[in-house]
Parts: sequence; structure tokens; C-alpha cells
Amino acid sequence: MHALLRPWSFAKALIALGFLTASQAACGGASHGGPDNGADGGVDDATADGPGAPTDAALTPGVFTRDGGCLALASACSQNAECCSGTCSGGVCAYPACTPDHLACTSNGSCCSQSCVGGACAPLNTACSTLGNPCAANAECCSHLCTGGACAASSFCGQPGDACATAADCCTGTCTVGSGQALGTCGSAPPTGPANCGLADGQLCEGTASDGGIVRNDAGLPSCGGPCCSRACAPWGPTGVLVCQPASGCHVVGDLCTRDGDCCGSAGLPGGSGKPVTCVITPPSTVGVCRNPMGCKPDGDVCKLQTSSCNSSCDCCSGNCETQDTCKQDNVGVPRCAAAQCVSAGGSCASSANCCGGAPCVPNPVPGASPPFVCSTTQCMPACAGCTNNADCCPGTSCNVAPGSTLGICGPCGGGGGGDAGPPPDAGTTPTDGGGAGSDAGCALYGQICQTSADCCNGVPCTNGRCQVPVF
Repeated sequence: MHALLRPWSFAKALIALGFLTASQAACGGASHGGPDNGADGGVDDATADGPGAPTDAALTPGVFTRDGGCLALASACSQNAECCSGTCSGGVCAYPACTPDHLACTSNGSCCSQSCVGGACAPLNTACSTLGNPCAANAECCSHLCTGGACAASSFCGQPGDACATAADCCTGTCTVGSGQALGTCGSAPPTGPANCGLADGQLCEGTASDGGIVRNDAGLPSCGGPCCSRACAPWGPTGVLVCQPASGCHVVGDLCTRDGDCCGSAGLPGGSGKPVTCVITPPSTVGVCRNPMGCKPDGDVCKLQTSSCNSSCDCCSGNCETQDTCKQDNVGVPRCAAAQCVSAGGSCASSANCCGGAPCVPNPVPGASPPFVCSTTQCMPACAGCTNNADCCPGTSCNVAPGSTLGICGPCGGGGGGDAGPPPDAGTTPTDGGGAGSDAGCALYGQICQTSADCCNGVPCTNGRCQVPVF
């Protein structure tokens, strides 16, 4: 059985942006560029030379793959084969060893930028260092995470300005790639819409000042999720960096979307106003934002708990939450509008707040079938099953889902190594004992099931059977 990734204290998680030392950088504690550890967090042999050393690596855009067949950058791992990048360092999928910007090169694949121009590696960004380049402090990196002397991925998606191959690699949902180039950089901001929020899922939500410029709750996290559209700012398990966590099920007002069906209140979802919410996409972009609903708030939208408002109202279509039990917390603690009567397994849902016993609300196992989302028969989904956020998946797996989309796969799926296996015919309702592939490979991510707080990454408490700090 693989060793569990060690949980951090919240104090360490809160200094992850700009104040983290290299030796503190990952849940497992090892650094990028350390010796080859084989199956226990092994790394490429080339990495042992340290960042800045020329390498004969043949990098391709495939290092950013996130199709569920293998794990994306910054995912928890136990062996190289699980990672799309082919490098598992210190229990985290890492960018492979590469030749830094401006150093001599003979091929595109040897450079961190995957661009060799005139015998030297051409930088993707001159304002900050992109993935794989050497660094001495977090602030030097576009990702805001310097691990073992190299810029590393800090979240499950790329930060503004960092390297990317496609829009799906970026938290902002946009990637600008120059003509003839293999890689580009992530857009500076996500699409904007009529909502009181500013950060998309996966974006850093700590801030750059020592206190982040935000008000914290007793657990040390931003009150009401800070500027996150999802209302959940918490540590990303493998790195400990605070990022906006995807809420369960459908996406709330202002959050990213790729189609109408991603948004709470869209056609076919329960508890709507009769005036379906749509995803507003401005061409040529393929990612948009969920607009404000007309009339009352549909199931899945953010609402006011009786103990706190978080600047939200109680006007749920399922009933006013001031007098009825229609505002409930989902599997990452976000208050969501939901019917007073919980939904049994197999029934239609908008978020896990609808489901009895806090079961996941996952995509219908039959693509295109109605209802779009159903309450699972189990408390977590195994590898290769459908998911909407990490909390849906069993510990040891994570939800591989493109920014804005609600249709993900718990991975690694298909044995790792870049496979393209999709969910099996019964994905979404497959029974599980809470294990799943790799369930002993790491601590439980934010929102995942737990028995004690020791099961959770980054010192997050185990609250009502899940690693979370409810948004009050």
C-alpha cells in the first residue's frame, strides 16, 4: 500500500502563495528535481540534474493532457505512469525536466517552452516564468509555486500567463498559441458576466499580500469563498495552494460554462423558474458564463443559510429559505438552493445538496439522457465513473474535467499512461466500497469522503464525513 500524502497545517496552506519554501511545496514534502524514487513518487532520471541543466527531453503538448486516461499536472500520484506528463515527483504530477528559457537548444522538445528559436529556448512569457523554468521564489512563477527550484503547477488548471496547449488547460478557459507554436499562454482573466464574483474554478484565491487582502473565517479560509464564483476557496490537496474549488453539479451564476446544460436552472434541471438559464458565450471563445436567472433562484444556485448570508438571498424556487429548509450545503460546503425533500438515488438533481445523505450528483450515465444529473447510489465515485467535481470521486482519484464543463471522469482511468478510456456504460452509479483505483495513493482532496481529519490533505477537518470547511 502506498504511503499517504502527509496533511499540512492550515498555517502552511495559507502561506503557499509567495511565502512557501521549496521543501514545503507538496503534500508529500519531496521536491521537484529530487532523486528517482520509483513507484513511491518517482521522477524522471533527467530531473536529477536539477532545473537549469540542459536535457534531451522530447516534450510535446501531451504533457497537458487531461482526458481522464491519465492524471493532469498538479494531480496527486504514486508513480510516473499515472501522469500524462510521465513524471511523478514528490507525490505530484510534475512538468518534466527541460531546458530553461534563453539556454542553448537543438530541438523544440528540449525546451520548457517547447520552442527552440535560433539555437536558444524562446520564452512564452517575459513577465513571469512558465512551467519547468528555474526559480528562487513563488512570485517569479506564473503559477505562483516554486518547488525544488523549478516553477510547478499549483492547481488542477493553468494560471493566467502560464504555459498551455489548449483552452482546456487553463482555469480562465482561454489559451493563446502563436502561429506554428506548440504552446501558448493562459488568458489573463475568465469571461465576465453579470455576477458578484471574479475568479473561476482553479484560480488562485489567496491573494498576493501576506493576508491576501481578504477577510478570513475561524478556519483561516476566505469568508464566503472570497472572490470565487463557486463560493469555495480552499487548499488544492497535492500542492496546498488555495484555489477556487468547483461546486457540485451544475455551475452557479457567473461561473464558467461550455453549454447551457452546465448552468443551474437550465432546461431539464429540477427546481427552475420556468425561464431556463443559458450559457452566454461570445465568439470566438468556446467558454462563457452562466447568466443571472430570471425570477426565483433555481436549484443549485447559491443561497442564504439561516446562520449567515454571504451576500446571497433566500429566493429559491423550491421555497423561501427563511421559512423552509430549501438552502442546503453541497459536498464542498457551498449553500445551494434545493427542494425541502431530498432526492433518492437515481433521481434528478442539480447539485449534491439535492441528494439524500449528501450523495454525489453526477452526470447521467447515459449521455444525452434525461435527467441530465442523477443522485448516485454511493458516497463517492470510483475511477472511470462520471463526476462534476473532485468531491464526487473517491479518495485517490480526482475529477478530470475541462474548465466550464460539468462532464468529468474520475481518474486515472484506464491504467494511466495517457490512455483515452472513457466512462464505462454504468458510470455514474457504479457501486463502490469507497476505494477506487489508487485509493491508497494519497490523502482525501477537499470535499472527498473521510472518517477522521487525518484522512484529509492540508489539515482540512473532516466535517460530517467530508473534508471541508462549510461556507457560513
